[in-house]
Amino acid sequence: MRIIFKIIAFLSFFAFLSGCGAGLTAFSKGERLEREGKLDEAVIKYSEAVASNPEMNEYRMRLLKTSEEAALRHLSKGDEFIALKNYDAALVEYQAAVALDPSLQRAKQESDKLVRQKNSRTYFKEGQDFERGNKPREALQAYRKALDLDGQNKEAKEALERLLSTKKTRLEGYELNLKSTKPITLKFKDANLKDVFYIVTQLSGINFIFDDTIKDQKVTIYLENANFQQALDLLTNMNKLGKKVLNESTILIFPKTPEKSKQYEDLVVKTFFLNTLDAKKAVNLLRTMLQVRKVYVNEELNAIVVRDTSELVDVAGKILEANDVPDAEVLLDVEVIEVSKRNIENFGLALSKYAVSLNTQTPGGGFLNDTFSRSSVSSSTGTTIQGTAGSELLQTFSWNGYSGFLTVPSASYSFGKSITNAEVLANPKIRVKNREKSKFTVGTRVPITTTSTTGTTGGFSVNVQYVDVGVKLNAEPTIMLNNEVSIKLGLEVSSIVDKQTVGGTDSATTVVTIGTRNLDTVLNLKDGETSVIGGLIEDNKQKGKQKIFLLGDIPIIGPLLSSNSNDNQKRELILAITPRLVRSVTVPEPDLVSFWSGKEDDPSVVKPFASFELEPEFAIGQPKTVKQPAASPAPVPASGPAPSRGVAPQQPIPGSLAPTPAPQATASPEIKESAPPAPGQQSAPPSAVQSQAVAPLPVVPVSPAAPAAAVAAASAVPVAAAPAPAARGSLNISAPAAVNLGSQFKVEIRVSDVKGLLKAPFILLYDPIFIDYVGAVEGTFLNRDGKPTSFSAQADKAKGRVTITLARTGAEGIDGAGSLLTATFTAKNKGPASLGLQSVNFTDQANKPIEVVPYNTVVEVK
Repeated sequence: MRIIFKIIAFLSFFAFLSGCGAGLTAFSKGERLEREGKLDEAVIKYSEAVASNPEMNEYRMRLLKTSEEAALRHLSKGDEFIALKNYDAALVEYQAAVALDPSLQRAKQESDKLVRQKNSRTYFKEGQDFERGNKPREALQAYRKALDLDGQNKEAKEALERLLSTKKTRLEGYELNLKSTKPITLKFKDANLKDVFYIVTQLSGINFIFDDTIKDQKVTIYLENANFQQALDLLTNMNKLGKKVLNESTILIFPKTPEKSKQYEDLVVKTFFLNTLDAKKAVNLLRTMLQVRKVYVNEELNAIVVRDTSELVDVAGKILEANDVPDAEVLLDVEVIEVSKRNIENFGLALSKYAVSLNTQTPGGGFLNDTFSRSSVSSSTGTTIQGTAGSELLQTFSWNGYSGFLTVPSASYSFGKSITNAEVLANPKIRVKNREKSKFTVGTRVPITTTSTTGTTGGFSVNVQYVDVGVKLNAEPTIMLNNEVSIKLGLEVSSIVDKQTVGGTDSATTVVTIGTRNLDTVLNLKDGETSVIGGLIEDNKQKGKQKIFLLGDIPIIGPLLSSNSNDNQKRELILAITPRLVRSVTVPEPDLVSFWSGKEDDPSVVKPFASFELEPEFAIGQPKTVKQPAASPAPVPASGPAPSRGVAPQQPIPGSLAPTPAPQATASPEIKESAPPAPGQQSAPPSAVQSQAVAPLPVVPVSPAAPAAAVAAASAVPVAAAPAPAARGSLNISAPAAVNLGSQFKVEIRVSDVKGLLKAPFILLYDPIFIDYVGAVEGTFLNRDGKPTSFSAQADKAKGRVTITLARTGAEGIDGAGSLLTATFTAKNKGPASLGLQSVNFTDQANKPIEVVPYNTVVEVK
């Protein structure tokens, strides 16, 4: 049994030694890899060492330190790949940085941003596939997801706008059931308002219900080739009317007054949960910017509850979203080093006292003066006579009981030298929010006692005060948008120079002399930039000499009979500070930074008359049409159906308001533009046709009993379909807004919205005064399907021209958008450097020109 216990103990001890040996081996390999700069491999080895010996704090600290350094290196590489527009490689580096140091928030932000952009491009490609497969609803969802992930995805934004232009008209969440998407033409002078709405009803199929307080006021309007949304916006805004959609085919019209708005407008309640913005400050922000009716602050949840119209709630939501952004943070890596050196030299003859004393002892044992004193040492030794401290007595005579004594000082010869080197290091790492104060103190609290006496009782009271001695650091960073950090820095380094005790035995007080060095400054540093502040030097030199009068002045003997002392003390304080951004300043999306907020008393996120900025829905794919000249009035039927209740009454239309009639029917036929006339024939000039189309007609009396006549007349309005817009691409120059003097930068030429592009020659113009052309490489657009291409770039640096010849060889044209080339320039002089495009002659496989709109840009050289 004893043997078994011994074997178990031996195996346990051997396993322990093996574990310690494995941890030490891994740690040694980690140190070697760290010295070689292989930080990732070093982190792995340190992790193995910590796993083998978790109780070793040294292994753990080295692992954390190396992980932080490796994460910062990956972050720097990711920034370099971003500058080279290699987003996939940058994503790998940022993700590696996050894996090594999860507290590095800037790497996480950049990683999330790149993931969103990558997913946005994936959704955009899915939308294109859905659109090619004739699945507009799925394509619309994919494009919207792409924009939700990346609001700067220009291709997805253009595709979404293109797809929305083919959808039905939507108003206040309803998809209106329009009976026709053809253009609406309204030409009225001093017409009744309800009559104009009646015409719109006949053309669109949308019914209007009017509030009983709406007066039938006169309206003058001239609107041609507009859609339903544009006509409705124009009529309601011009006449101060509000609208409320009841269903897909009915709209309520009411006066835009406070009373009627309260009557018809629905109120919504929405709770906004805030992350970083204080709820009280958010309420003050909303009340300053908007006229909020009801708002409540929930301090426990840091939320606000708003009850108002849906338009105002939408505006409030955008304002809060733009201001509720996370605070920026920075990690301040500070190193405080204090180096002190002291050199003390003592050499030569030193006497305990540079004086002698003479005294005489009387027979009675007394002295003629009190230079000496009598002390009883013991009964066996008798009486001992003592002189002054550090002196020896020498008896000079003895006569009749009188004795003479002389004090002789003691002497010592010094030849010592003392050298002291000291170094104090403090390396705090402080993580602090933007515009917040941080404080760091390392040292000791020195007690200082003070004694006070009570006058009446004669007692003593002791008070103890503590003073911080060591390193004190105060920092207040301000993080700017360009990732620079302005630091208001205060540094104090103090130490105990001397301690003295003053006062009597009962009322002794310790007096402490504290030496301090202070530094207050404001620094402006970039992310990862180190600033070293030195020169805080204290240099003290003391020299002393004691010698015997006259003897010390003898040339050769004098120095040997003198005592010399030299004390040289030097202290230097060095401060190194490096800001490392943990989370940069968050800038909201452009649509949150600036957006339309409506009118003073009518807030809305929709721009007034926004429908006029969009292309009409009916204008896509419609052939050009011209109106047939008017001839005779249309015949009027005798009767018609009665108007429905609640809908605008079908009143007779005065002749001055009647639309232009067709020659012999109730509807004017739309004909396509005819071909050029044959020789000998002459077509009517366009001006004549147009003048006839809009010529006023005589008054046609209409019986009140025949409202259907108005319907027939309304349908006789000659409606011309808008021409199909010519398909035009764009040629853009993608360049940085500003570059530094002497640096190189890249300019990308991108084409979009082209079909069948085969040849793409053009001339790139630049300002040779401010920038120099270096070279150009072909883009990926024309050869993205693997087909061969030809590319050449010939530069004329004197004139600032680069002639580009780019074409697909032996292949068909290509559709879509992409990069044609990337040119490199060098900034040589400060100023605005213009970049432009000229002689853009793009053709397709049929050698037909492709219309492309070139855009210029300017790069500021700083």
